[in-house]
Parts: sequence; structure tokens; C-alpha cells
Amino acid sequence: MSPLYATPEEAYAAYREAPQTFFERYHEDHFDERSLISPDWTWYETKYHYNLVENGIIDILGQGATSIEVGDVLDVGSGTGHWIDFYAKIMEARSVTGVDFSELASQALSRRYEAIDSIRVERADITVRRTGFDASFDLINAIGVMFHIVDDRLWRQALENFAGYLRPGGTVIVGGDFGDEGEELGVMRRTRSLAQWEETLASLGLETCGLKRFDWAKGGINPGLKNNLLAFRHRT
Repeated sequence: MSPLYATPEEAYAAYREAPQTFFERYHEDHFDERSLISPDWTWYETKYHYNLVENGIIDILGQGATSIEVGDVLDVGSGTGHWIDFYAKIMEARSVTGVDFSELASQALSRRYEAIDSIRVERADITVRRTGFDASFDLINAIGVMFHIVDDRLWRQALENFAGYLRPGGTVIVGGDFGDEGEELGVMRRTRSLAQWEETLASLGLETCGLKRFDWAKGGINPGLKNNLLAFRHRT
């Protein structure tokens, strides 16, 4: 529970009333990779978590391929910029567009990458109907994002936006639990079952094309919260 609020109930209500403000208040004092996941974690736990997820992404993208070309990437919920750096430096993306609905995060990242032509950062809310982009993308990355969208209507809208932004043959990779049941976890986390994901994706003309589960899942503030990977694309 955030020390910015007197009780869990106060934090719960504040997040549902204004999630952008909630994250911006948190970012004022916690704007590094470790704190963004959990201030309770050590640095080596944070690095191990990121390494697992990075390798999982490479596994998904590399299935049946001799080389991986990610093209133009949209990184949703860019936060401290970890995934922008991963796709730009490690995966050698042609371009990376990072978006975050936090003004603090988007401004900080815009300043960091302002001299790099292949990276741009915008403030945008992915749960708002098709706003903010003229471009389409070969890869959409949303790690540690979708379980923060606790409203089912807004969650579906985000997926509908992904379908509109994604080029034919492209891939979306999201992080989450994808278990047998959905569950509300604390103030700002709601997981959804794999069956709910598949049903909603099918209704939007999308289909799953990869699932990566990890053996190690330290939950930090919410024990048991996983960040497994689900990949999907336009139905073929």
C-alpha cells in the first residue's frame, strides 16, 4: 500500500477516481526501475525479473525464425524507459514510440531521448478510443501495464486500440498472469483469466500466438503476482 494514502481504502478510491494522478504522485518519489516494480525488492531481484521477461520476449519473437526483425515498436506504459532501451538497443528496432499517461514520466523520457531521431515519446492514455497516433506498428509491447487497467470496459478499449495500431503480420506482447481465474490484487491490479483474454481477443479479430510462463515469480507488494507473457496478432 502506498504511503501517500492513509488507508488501503483511500488508495483504492483514489486509483479508481484518477489513475493518472495516482501514478504521478508515486513517480514523484519512485522513478527508477526497482521502485517501479516494488520498493521492497533488491536490485538483483529486479534485474533477474527483467532478464526473465526479456528472454521470454526473445523466445516468443524467435519461434521458427533464424533472425528477429522487430521494425517499428510501440511501447505502452513506458515508465522509466526500460523497454524503450531494450527494443532500441538490444532488439535494434527501426523506431520506438513510447507512451505513458503520466505527465511526469512522459516529460522525463522526452527529455532523455530528445536527441535520438528513432525514438519519440508522447503522453497518451491507451484506454482512450484511438487517439494520438498517425502511425502503425510491427510490434506493440505492454509489459506490466494491462493488469493495472482494473475497469473491464477500458481494458477492452485498450485491446481494440492495439488491433487498430497493429500492422498486418505484427505482434502484440503483454505481461500478466493468464491463469484459470481472474483476481483483484490490491489497490491497482486486476488479473484476467486466459479464457477471458482469448474470448475478448477473438471478438476483436485477434488470436493468441504465444504464451510464456515463468517458474520464478516474486510478487513484491502483491505476493503471487506474475508477469508472464501473452502474444497475439490479427487472426489469419
